[in-house]
Amino acid sequence: TVHVASPGYIRTNLSKSAIRGDGSKHGQMDETTANGADPNDVAVTILDSSADGMADFVVASSFSAKAAIWLRLLAPSFLNKMLVKRFDKEKSNS
Repeated sequence: TVHVASPGYIRTNLSKSAIRGDGSKHGQMDETTANGADPNDVAVTILDSSADGMADFVVASSFSAKAAIWLRLLAPSFLNKMLVKRFDKEKSNS
């Protein structure tokens, strides 16, 4: 059986471990990830949903994460433009 879980942002150290284009370590957690769902809660929800026979489910902690998941399906080019704009803004602030 195949299951599709759309978790939104999860509070992990992934962004701290990320590597930049020049090979240097990113070394910081962005605000969105810091405010993301607890990894243990996400894991429990995914396991419970799978055990209940659900094949496709959303596990998102915030409205913006849920909205992004829906925009990915309904208006992917609009979501892409929003994400690029957000990336550019964060890049100019760092």
